[in-house]
Amino acid sequence: MSLIDLDLFDLDLLIIIIAYLYWFYGKTVSGSFAFGQGLLIDIFSGGLHGLFTLIYFVVFLGICLGTRIFNLEGVKGQVLLIFLLVLLKETMFFLVLIVFSTEIVFSKSFLLGSVASAIGTGLITPIIFYIFSRLRRGNSVPVYPGLGI
Repeated sequence: MSLIDLDLFDLDLLIIIIAYLYWFYGKTVSGSFAFGQGLLIDIFSGGLHGLFTLIYFVVFLGICLGTRIFNLEGVKGQVLLIFLLVLLKETMFFLVLIVFSTEIVFSKSFLLGSVASAIGTGLITPIIFYIFSRLRRGNSVPVYPGLGI
C-alpha cells in the first residue's frame, strides 16, 4: 500500500489540445473541438449523459476567460492556465457527481491525485505546445522567438 494512491493521476491532453487550438485557431475551432470531444466521451463512457460535454465546455470558457489574465504565448502563462483548468475540471467533475449521486465521498487520495494531475499536465504543456508548433510550422520558423528555439 502506498502513501499516495495515484490511480486517479492522469495527464489531461485534451485540455492542452483545446488551449493550443484556442491559441492558434481561435474560439470557434477550439469550442467545437471541446464540445465534440466531450460529446464523444459521453457517448462511449456510459456515465451521466452530458457530464463531459458540460465539463469540457466549462474548460473552454475557462480558457476564454483565462487568456485575459494569462498569456498563452509565454511558458509561465501556459503552465499556470493549464494547471488551473485541470483543477477546474476535477472540481467540476466532483461537484456534478455530488449533485447526482449520494454515494460519493470526498477522499484525500482524490485531492492528491487531482493536484498531481494538474501539476503534471501543467508542466508538460510547454513541451506539447512546442511539439505541436514544430509539426504545424516545420523546422524553419522559431516557435518561441524570445527563447531562440
